[in-house]
Amino acid sequence: MTLVKWTPRRKSIFEDMDSIVRNAFNDDWNFPVRDLRQWAPAVDVEEKDEYYNITADIPGLTKKDVKVNITNNILTISGERKTVNDSEKDHYHYRERHYGSFSRSFNLPETVKEDDVSASFKNGILAITLPKHEEVLPKEREIKIS
Repeated sequence: MTLVKWTPRRKSIFEDMDSIVRNAFNDDWNFPVRDLRQWAPAVDVEEKDEYYNITADIPGLTKKDVKVNITNNILTISGERKTVNDSEKDHYHYRERHYGSFSRSFNLPETVKEDDVSASFKNGILAITLPKHEEVLPKEREIKIS
């Protein structure tokens, strides 16, 4: 059987720079140069008429591993994916899965009812629902000039 080198498709300019550095140092195993331990889950933010919905893909974690906080109109999703205990016998040629702590923060619009925010976690997907206030228009009052 012949071993064929697999080169994944680049996702960012940083991976292009990694490739340039690898080519300069003849790295046959295609290791990324930058530190992949820093990571953040992919997130979608959707707006509906009555609420916002934030969905984050966090596979391999449980709801106990993830925290959702709101402080000063900032929603923060944080957690940690623990590394697999590596032994001296382990020899990885390539690792794409990310490990370690992560944190994502989002500025919330004033229309969000912070007290009614809810979250659920199922099959590695975190879903956060942010209900909206009814839009309150400022009252206009005429001031008489004396």
